[in-house]
Amino acid sequence: MTNVPGAIALLASLAWLAGILWFLRHFRPPAVAVEGCVSLLLAVTGRTAGLPPLFDALARQTLRPRRLLVAVESEADPAAAQVRELAPRLPFPVEILVAGVDDTRSQKATNMIAALARVDAGDDALVLLDADILPQDTWLSWLATPALNGTADLVTGYRWHALDGAGPGRHVVAWLDRALALGPRFVATGLVWGGSVAVSRGALARMDLPDALARTFSTDGAISRRARALGLRVLTRRAVLVPTPPEGGDREAIAFKKRQLQIVRVYVPRLWWLLGGVLAAEALALPLLLLALAGDAAAGWWLAPLAALGAARAALQDRVTRAVGIREGFAARTLQLALGAAVPLTAPLVLLLFTLSARTRVIRWRHVEYEVLGPEQVRVLRRHAPGAAA
Repeated sequence: MTNVPGAIALLASLAWLAGILWFLRHFRPPAVAVEGCVSLLLAVTGRTAGLPPLFDALARQTLRPRRLLVAVESEADPAAAQVRELAPRLPFPVEILVAGVDDTRSQKATNMIAALARVDAGDDALVLLDADILPQDTWLSWLATPALNGTADLVTGYRWHALDGAGPGRHVVAWLDRALALGPRFVATGLVWGGSVAVSRGALARMDLPDALARTFSTDGAISRRARALGLRVLTRRAVLVPTPPEGGDREAIAFKKRQLQIVRVYVPRLWWLLGGVLAAEALALPLLLLALAGDAAAGWWLAPLAALGAARAALQDRVTRAVGIREGFAARTLQLALGAAVPLTAPLVLLLFTLSARTRVIRWRHVEYEVLGPEQVRVLRRHAPGAAA
């Protein structure tokens, strides 16, 4: 009776582990770096503790950007004043664009459209980035090179959670998100992560990004859809795993992951169902644990290999963490190892987190609540003050 759920859970765990091993096999620093004029585009709202270290990281880039375009909702947005305070830290110009509001798309899309109006023939490539990342010194060069030398039309990376000081909820979120960084997201060809994406000059001319973003909730989803429709070459660069420090507590981490999965549900439903199936399969470890506690010896035999695979997965993910330049402390590393070894408890928690994304009609993003009926069916329900907690 326990063999079927045990075998299914074991296969799911092996799938995660295989994804990590495959990733590590091909994970290496790029051998080529080229120069070019690259503008950065940052859509931001609210005053955040992560913006000063981000600006310091941008100042250290081995490929110096041409300029930084920062788009805000209004002059009253605290982000506008913070960017003006930080601009002198950068050895290149900063332009602040005030976007205004539009109730038929996300505020991030409105901000980006305002900044895209400043892109011109002097840009060999455009790089979009999120405000919560802390990129390595080589980040821009590694990300932009394929777009500059013509080997790709779009180049994307992915976040890698840094967990020192993080609470248990954020650790569970990171356990899932780290697996996504190394596994199923590569199944969805053409899926980009807007936290780090480079767009070549030729792709910019073909994509008409203001039109692509005109009616969307997710800028990542809209860019991915337009790139697929045009048959553009999208490269997921494994080396571009970008450290993302904790921002907020467990509540904010869970809200963040819920929204990210809701976006996948709306824009890439097949990937959402695939992920749900794998998570549900792994969560079968919980009934095995309950049966083992009730005295079922056969169920207990499945728990040891599941725990071993989970611990191995944690150890390999720690190897990736160190490879991207993050040196986490003992507490963070130990908690991730414990989550891996306790897979009969961790897997159901992750599945529960995933199920929160099943409903997508109302999604809150930063200070705005939206009704999302489809990839291009969006309207603003209500706005709070910029920087208000979700």
